Amino acid sequence: MSGKMAFAEVLQSFEKENGWVKFQIESYNHFIKFGMQNIVEEIDSVQLNPEAGEFKLRFGAVEIGSPHIKEADGSVRSKERSSPVFPNEARIRNLTYAAPVWVTITPVVNGIQDKPEKVYIGDMPVMIKSNICSTFGLSAEELIEKGEDPYDPGGYFIVNGTERAVVLIEEIAPNKPIYEKSKGEIMVRLNSERSGFRQRHLIERKADGEITISFANLRNLSLVTLLKALGLETDKEICNR
Repeated sequence: MSGKMAFAEVLQSFEKENGWVKFQIESYNHFIKFGMQNIVEEIDSVQLNPEAGEFKLRFGAVEIGSPHIKEADGSVRSKERSSPVFPNEARIRNLTYAAPVWVTITPVVNGIQDKPEKVYIGDMPVMIKSNICSTFGLSAEELIEKGEDPYDPGGYFIVNGTERAVVLIEEIAPNKPIYEKSKGEIMVRLNSERSGFRQRHLIERKADGEITISFANLRNLSLVTLLKALGLETDKEICNR
């Protein structure tokens, strides 16, 4: 009984200090602060080839605004326009709680850079209680005044007035080998990731000593066969490498 009570106290302490969705919010905050910019930097530019000559669009800084609403008369409400939008309004009006995203784009024509422009590329759904949410930093009294629940933990989105939660999937950390050993067999799992693309690799050493590798649509391919296909012709070359 004492063990169960101690565990319950640990859970209560964890919930009080971190909450059950804090990791969701922190992950979203990291994405909007670093992840979006990293994606743009990986893309870097788009090469076009019109008849007039070489033309390239080079992508720069990413900027995300505060939650906004475009009214029927064409006017836009947002924090920047001294008319902030809160989650409850999105619920009541069946709207999507989202913020605008801009990217600085520089045209490059025949190697000569033109004047950069900040271009609107779309809206990003805003996670409730994140750093860009209108509720961020408000006291309980201020939240109540705005029609918000001060006990709302956040960590979800509002799309067309409906609350949407993100379902987490446990995934192996990218570019880090995971070693396993079972019944005389050795296995190394590796999720290789580059430029936003991920490829799973599996290297196994069987109990009889054979080493196989699996990736893409290939399964249990002999490592020796793979190395010979890559240009190593003899067993001696393979051993020396």
